[in-house]
Amino acid sequence: MRTFQENLLVLIASGLIIFAPLFRSGKTSLALMTMELIGIALLLIIFWGNLAKDRLEKPIRWFLVGSLLCALAYLIPLPHAVREQLPGRTFYAEHLAWLNTSYSAWSYQALSLIPIRTIAGLLALLAPLALFLTAISLPARKVTWLILVLLLTAFSQAILSMGQYFIQDQDLFFRVWSGGVPLGTYINQNHLVAFMEMVEPLAIGLMMMAILSQNLGITLKIILATLFGLISLALTFTPLLTTSRMGAALLIVSILLSFWAMTTPEIRKKVAAPIFALRFVLLILAIVIQLNVLQQIVTITYVDRLAPQAALGDLRWVLYSTTFEAIQNFFPLGSGPGTTPQVYQLYQPTTINAFVNHTHNDFIELMLDMGIFGLLIICLLMFFYIRRWRQLWQDKSSGFKLLQTGAGVGILLALLYSFTDFGLHTPANAIFFAFLFGVFLHKEQLT
Repeated sequence: MRTFQENLLVLIASGLIIFAPLFRSGKTSLALMTMELIGIALLLIIFWGNLAKDRLEKPIRWFLVGSLLCALAYLIPLPHAVREQLPGRTFYAEHLAWLNTSYSAWSYQALSLIPIRTIAGLLALLAPLALFLTAISLPARKVTWLILVLLLTAFSQAILSMGQYFIQDQDLFFRVWSGGVPLGTYINQNHLVAFMEMVEPLAIGLMMMAILSQNLGITLKIILATLFGLISLALTFTPLLTTSRMGAALLIVSILLSFWAMTTPEIRKKVAAPIFALRFVLLILAIVIQLNVLQQIVTITYVDRLAPQAALGDLRWVLYSTTFEAIQNFFPLGSGPGTTPQVYQLYQPTTINAFVNHTHNDFIELMLDMGIFGLLIICLLMFFYIRRWRQLWQDKSSGFKLLQTGAGVGILLALLYSFTDFGLHTPANAIFFAFLFGVFLHKEQLT
């Protein structure tokens, strides 16, 4: 029975991974609802079969439960007199009273300024939570199959983005014309880059598994190592096509971390040549194929973007400073999960004449949403991440350990990217990030 449930999990989770980025990276209402329903199906299988038992550590379990309860607490109804005394609520209480004097008598009011946004945010977490628990619940061999599905999904996005860049056919952009900058099926090239860089270390891990395997013949080793090497090359080439500044910087970090985190001095002797050869080919391709981009960088199009004064005057700095002002006003409770897009309008400078849907920093946005609870969630997440690295370095070497190390590197790249963007607010990327965390924390069975 357990085998059947595990196979069903693999099948449904594979469908979720493939589906997640297809419709504007899950940002359409129908796509998001579909992912939530698939997430519910996965959770039902996991809890009905008790598949996560003896695989999920108690601290992680309590972290998940505690985070969920904290978010749910923002939906508890509060008396009007109590709510208007909370930090940051005075402005809204005054204006609501002015708009409708009977508002306080009949309206549902909670700790969250906009409860419906908090409910929507909680529903959006169903699919990431389900995929995280799926990775935790399955044996390593079946998790590896899901990793292959994820890699195939990322490779498909990379091939599509290359087609968009070189062919420049508007139909390839699926009605999201970006001036020719490759997007895949995403609506933001930076979030596509974040996806590529999350997954690329897994391709390196699979390539190293093939090279170091004792059970494969030399011919099959060469074929698999070449295949995964080419996939890695495609995933690292995509950030160069998008001319993402953060993507290019993290590409260098990925090269260093993927090599040193996954290898021992003995292993480095065997894999250093193919890995460095792979990066050398990438450099040559970047120079040869992207000559027009390089010419633009040194002439007109990108010179202003890369100038020191432009970097210092980046709009992100304005967003950060004003968001910190909002955080101070709502501290210590925050405005409620998922409410930042609406709450930030009160602090948005008049020089920005567009709707700011996110603050381009996932960490400070969470702190605005949940105040001290958001800060606590960030700190605990980093604690579990660092703690798992210490455990992983002490674990016995294995092929799956290479994949877990690759997942750990991918998680770090996603977290670093979150300092300058809101990639984890993209439903597809949130799902992939949760899956990588599940792979990273995976243990066959707890003693």
